[in-house]
Amino acid sequence: MAADIYPFLTFENSKEAMDYYVQEFGAEIIERTPFTAEQIQTLGLDTDNLADTTALGQFEVAGHRILCGDATMTMPQASSLVSLFLDFGGDVAAAKELFDHLASSDQQRVTLPFADHLVGRQLGQIVDKYGVTWYISGGEKENN
Repeated sequence: MAADIYPFLTFENSKEAMDYYVQEFGAEIIERTPFTAEQIQTLGLDTDNLADTTALGQFEVAGHRILCGDATMTMPQASSLVSLFLDFGGDVAAAKELFDHLASSDQQRVTLPFADHLVGRQLGQIVDKYGVTWYISGGEKENN
């Protein structure tokens, strides 16, 4: 049996985070569904504005779908155990353009400059303002 797999990011405020990804990454918001009053009550959450909550959000970065939602149990924590690897395949120019755009903003931190790397492609790494690590990659790995 096959299944699709999507990154799911948890934020304190997913509505705000999705707006950030639109501004910084050129993301496109697919959908954002707020919690219902019943869900908020069942989860024991406190909010004055249901419209600002997110039970499920979906957005695309460079054609790749990412899901997200508001934290419902504890404050979300960044992890270095999982990174998002955004691979532009042979389109090195597109990868470098996105990386350079992200690197030029004080909203992200470059942790690995965009350059040729041992994995046989050009790539760079940034950490966004939410602590999510992104590899931006372009070029094809050579078969030896």
